[in-house]
Amino acid sequence: ELTPIEGETVIDKPLPNSFAHTSLHEFIESTGRTELIVCGFMTHMCISATVRAAKDLGYQSTVVADACATRALPGLESGHLDAKALHEMELVALADFFAYIAKDAAELGA
Repeated sequence: ELTPIEGETVIDKPLPNSFAHTSLHEFIESTGRTELIVCGFMTHMCISATVRAAKDLGYQSTVVADACATRALPGLESGHLDAKALHEMELVALADFFAYIAKDAAELGA
């Protein structure tokens, strides 16, 4: 169901950081935009890596919390880290310096 429309740019992403080994930075630069809205899977991996790299490249990122998700991970000393807790923990870490966190799409228009 998710197919590009005719003429739409498609950038393949081989690594968690969407800017690594892609033309994404050049493409965004060509638009003149400096503010990004970021969403996707997984919050602790691809979202985090991309938003952190975006900051280094001079972008201002907004992460839409309800449009991101992650999965549970094995803990180092505990049984596992719950997906919801890990998602929230990563969003809090990103909000500390790297991005504005919007709860949902409705907040983007506010």
